[in-house]
Amino acid sequence: MFTDRSLEAVSFNSQLTSTKSQQSAIVQTMEIVYDEKPVQTIETRTVETQTIIEEKKTPEVNYDRLAEFLNRVAPSILEALDESCGTNAFEDYEPKTDENSLTTTQFLQNIHTTNESNSQMKVSDMSWSIGGGTLAVSYGISYHQTWCDHLSKLQLYNQTKEGSFTDNPNKTLETNACVTTLAYHPTEPSIIAAGLFNGDILIWNLREDDGSMTPTTVCTHGDSVSHIYWKARTINDVSLLVSSSKDGYIFIHRMMANFTIARIYKRLKIVKEHNPIESSRPRSAGGTRERAVESGLCITTFDFSSRDPVFFIVGTLCGGIYKCSLDRAVPIEGDETLTDPVIDEYGRHEGSITCIKCSPIRNLFVTSGTDKELRIYDFDENTCLRSISTENTIVGLTWMIRNQDVIASYGAGSNIVLYNVTDGKPVTSVTFENANRENSSCLRVNSKKDMVAIGDAQGNIEIWKTPRQLF
Repeated sequence: MFTDRSLEAVSFNSQLTSTKSQQSAIVQTMEIVYDEKPVQTIETRTVETQTIIEEKKTPEVNYDRLAEFLNRVAPSILEALDESCGTNAFEDYEPKTDENSLTTTQFLQNIHTTNESNSQMKVSDMSWSIGGGTLAVSYGISYHQTWCDHLSKLQLYNQTKEGSFTDNPNKTLETNACVTTLAYHPTEPSIIAAGLFNGDILIWNLREDDGSMTPTTVCTHGDSVSHIYWKARTINDVSLLVSSSKDGYIFIHRMMANFTIARIYKRLKIVKEHNPIESSRPRSAGGTRERAVESGLCITTFDFSSRDPVFFIVGTLCGGIYKCSLDRAVPIEGDETLTDPVIDEYGRHEGSITCIKCSPIRNLFVTSGTDKELRIYDFDENTCLRSISTENTIVGLTWMIRNQDVIASYGAGSNIVLYNVTDGKPVTSVTFENANRENSSCLRVNSKKDMVAIGDAQGNIEIWKTPRQLF
């Protein structure tokens, strides 16, 4: 099936070559072209500055107008200099202030103003001067059976360079009856007004150094003066002095000719309600004038709104609280010069109203009465927001300047109680405790020097340093 067979060899030529193809190529960058352009400002300018020598001219002075200007402004400047005399610019500077100095009160001084001859005199009212360097103190008998024929006085205590007050008064102003209320002028440091138990309203100019210090009689009420108030001065207007009396009248006077002339501006009387006790009460305190026979309420206190000074709140002897307006007063029949300012009435106290204070920052006011009750009212609501029962009768209220939501209450007893009007709670972190104090009759805050003056029924005066933080 298979056989061997030999064949001739077959050959072929190889197609593989070692020769490589080559090609020459030249790579060259494009020719660089250089272009040279000069830069030069188109325009040049040369500016030269040279001062011009001017001939000095002699100024023209109108000496008559200069003298008129100096005569007009000199009294006010002298009053301001007198007020600031003796003060230290850095007296409140405390480089080592600790926590206690910020939150606690400090008793500074006690001034004994009474002696055996006038031991029955109480501190009836006090008022700080506008600069805070002078404390004016008035005195009066606590109880009067009939009319008042007591000789009383106003005493002025100045602060020394060391910061304390003199034990003896720097000036004494005598009156022919007990002083019931007192008020420094809010912008004129030399003017002070006082209301007396016999109904007189007096004004002193403390710059008069003739020795007599004769006061100007503004008016005379038919009964004892319950409160006086310097109303905020408007532009291009004179000062207004507002006074109330237990005869039921409120008088507003314009003070002119450097407070030497008083002109009646408005006469107000609340006639909405007749108090039957009025007809059975004795003759007026002066003993020479019969009590007013018209229907009306015995006014014990009032205060103006800080937000709108047209409105004010009046408190009466029989517990009435009335919202009044100067612009909406209604004429009273039978007397064209007499108007009734009442526009609304609030919830009544069960006892007499002793004090009313309008908030300096909020739309509310606080009242106190002999029913041992303190109430917080909103101006626009007839019922009180909060009612606080007190242990003793409160006779006065004062706003604390460092925190104007805090009001201090004082009266029967030695305790001075502070309340926060936003929640009605007492402020217990700040106290004015004094074991020798019996009854507090007056408390006034010095906004310029962070001080509080407290007067009592024995004629003593306490000076306290108030903390920078009340709570």
